[in-house]
Amino acid sequence: MSRKNYIRLLHGGLLASAAMWAPSALAESLAADAEPGFADNEIVVTARKVPERAIDAPLSVTVISADTIKASGARSTFDLVATAPNAAISGGIAGSLQGQLAIRGISTLVRNIGLESGSSLFIDGVYAGRPENLELELLDVKQVEIIRGPQGTEYGKNTIAGVIAIQTREPSDEPFVDWQVGAGNYDQYSARATLNGGLGENLSASVSGGYIRHDGYYRHLSGGKDAETANLFSWRGALKFEPAANAKLVLRTDGLRDRSVPGFFQARELMGFPAVFPSSRPHRINNNRPNHLSRDGYGFSLTGSLSLDAVNLTSITAYRHSSYDALMDDDQEQVDFVSADRWGDKSHLFSQELRADGSIGDLKYLAGVYYFEQTVQTERALALGATLGIPGNPAILTDGKVKTRSKAIFGRLDYSPVDRLTLSAGLRYTHESKRAAFVQTDATGIFTFLGFPNLQYRARSGKSDLSPTLSISYRVAPDANLYLRYARGFKSGAFNVDLASRTDGLAAGPEHADSIEAGIKSELIARRLWLNLAAFHVIYDNLQISQVLGGGISLSNAGKARAQGIEAEMTFAPVDALRLHASAGLLDADYKRFSNCGVPLSQGGGSTDCSGNRLVLAPSFTAHAAVEFTQPIGSDNLFARVDVDHRSAVYFEPTNADRFRGRGRTLLDIRAGYRRETWEIVAWAKNLTDKTYETYMDDRSAIGVLRTTAYGAPRTYGVTVAGRF
Repeated sequence: MSRKNYIRLLHGGLLASAAMWAPSALAESLAADAEPGFADNEIVVTARKVPERAIDAPLSVTVISADTIKASGARSTFDLVATAPNAAISGGIAGSLQGQLAIRGISTLVRNIGLESGSSLFIDGVYAGRPENLELELLDVKQVEIIRGPQGTEYGKNTIAGVIAIQTREPSDEPFVDWQVGAGNYDQYSARATLNGGLGENLSASVSGGYIRHDGYYRHLSGGKDAETANLFSWRGALKFEPAANAKLVLRTDGLRDRSVPGFFQARELMGFPAVFPSSRPHRINNNRPNHLSRDGYGFSLTGSLSLDAVNLTSITAYRHSSYDALMDDDQEQVDFVSADRWGDKSHLFSQELRADGSIGDLKYLAGVYYFEQTVQTERALALGATLGIPGNPAILTDGKVKTRSKAIFGRLDYSPVDRLTLSAGLRYTHESKRAAFVQTDATGIFTFLGFPNLQYRARSGKSDLSPTLSISYRVAPDANLYLRYARGFKSGAFNVDLASRTDGLAAGPEHADSIEAGIKSELIARRLWLNLAAFHVIYDNLQISQVLGGGISLSNAGKARAQGIEAEMTFAPVDALRLHASAGLLDADYKRFSNCGVPLSQGGGSTDCSGNRLVLAPSFTAHAAVEFTQPIGSDNLFARVDVDHRSAVYFEPTNADRFRGRGRTLLDIRAGYRRETWEIVAWAKNLTDKTYETYMDDRSAIGVLRTTAYGAPRTYGVTVAGRF
């Protein structure tokens, strides 16, 4: 879509919204009929590190409450991202291990420990770390905020595209137990519970646990283990000490234990096989060697807060650990192109944030310091099989380690020189250093012949950065704001600490993004209608590109990339029994300068100029809609919800080859149930029309796999019973 058309669409949205702010008979009628207290339900966000009304925050943020999470049946972060415009999580090479989070067209293939994602997950203000921590069970969650655009000032490193911020519920003195059990097809069984209550004067605690298991979505054709099963246990706990009304300490912990059998992907095209063979059909595998995953993670954080007359002080101290071991049959067939592919990562991170916020007259301020340290280790062994005609199962081994240290100081001032007008300026100074060590060993020389050289290197980098944010907002009505925002973000340099297929693709320089965004945020008709519109334009310099080229990883920088678009979000509750949610995003995202673009081996190999091509995982149109309906029956209720999610086609690699193009898809989910005061029963179905759609593709021609394809989950359905006492 041309820039002129974007401007026209935005102009039309501005006029429509301005018309809605004008007093009308309809608005006055609905306001008169509103239930007492409904208009008092403020939507509050902490996207800028301090609590504020959502319509007052001059940035794009989707807010998902605990009630919405429950109503939609969402279990993990993967279920939530699609509700925001221009946001998605693709399956990645290994699903929950390496899922690719894309916001406004920017995503990163992060199977390499020397590279970080441009979108980050934060849990109660703590950076979650590596991508194996991206898929989390939503236990005892209060609210989720999906913040789009560079967040360099408030969040710093690795938030160049956006942030997912999860806030869990603090313990309280109120004693209660929330519980839920369910069953469904694929022999699915699930259970979760939260226990909360006081432990004595000024002390309260909560503990939550959840378990889910189901059989595999990928059917094995020879009687072996079906793949893409679930066997996941998660927990969360919190202890709150509140010695005074203005002071509190909250100690939190969370973790998971995952022993699922992953599907990873299917071998859609194999060397020597016909174009169509039984296991090339969607959700079919025929591997003769096992797929395996052992994933573990846990974390601790201590948050202290003290509110004085002129200042609020906050301290967040955190430690997180994650590790996994995975085993995969790359050919997924009864052949041995690869006899072994085993890899695993282990990460440790520590972070400390101190900040102060408050107000002096019409001036509001935020100031803070941040320290971060992360160490990640990786090992991999890949062995060729007898089907390739090479005796002895020759293997290539890799061993790597990356240590990152980041220090930052940041601040922001918000000033209202006149009524209704607010000016904001923020700045973050960051110094980040990385040290990498990597060894790739091919004892036989076979892999060297195939393009995987022997390597041994140590490297380090250091980068200082200034990330400013400037915004101006104007309150055109008590519950309506216009804003204009400029923001800059950065991501430090990266190293290739993975299977390397090129000696010239071992490092990538730092990347930067400059974003301009204009928007309207409003709460209308006695807070029965929430409407947000935004238009954005982002330029990325030296966008980091990670590619699978024939089986190995290559790392490079695209000279320049651009993403621009329009986003709209609406919630409308015309009556208490009915609520409508909708979001939509238009996106134009491409590489403006990318002359050293790697070409998959199945497409001829080498390199080409990808300038003008669409960015990876950047759909031109995204939309989500949900309808919730409640019908009282005496003191009980019947309720139902329908969700529709649409994504247009995407490319999985930057040359935009048709064979690596994922089709557009529309998914339909439904839920319906009966609710009494202390319990409810719900029947549900996800992907009701059983739509088949791709979530990932790549090329591994060097090991006989010409194209891999991963698919989203098929139709699932079941019944859930939940309650509280």
